[in-house]
Amino acid sequence: MVYDAVALLFDEFWDKEGDTFGRAVGDFNNYTTGLIGKHNIALALLSYMGKANAAAAATNMRSSYGALRLVILEGICGGLPYNGPGEMFLGGVVISKSII
Repeated sequence: MVYDAVALLFDEFWDKEGDTFGRAVGDFNNYTTGLIGKHNIALALLSYMGKANAAAAATNMRSSYGALRLVILEGICGGLPYNGPGEMFLGGVVISKSII
């Protein structure tokens, strides 16, 4: 799972004692907050897969964390390429102007 892989990159977690930053009213995303290097990170775990749920999660994240400077939305959004019997591919695509 991509969420677990990214969480392993955290150098420090801020929410060991619970969510100290709070969420906007109506934001039901699950967040992990902390540091990767010198960068403040808010990592969201989607409750459901799909493009609409991913878009809603990104919108809610912006409401809860108003000072976001970079958002990377990664995942398969429920898609599963099929190339014949016994051959399925899972993967993600990240599109960005730059990488920090």
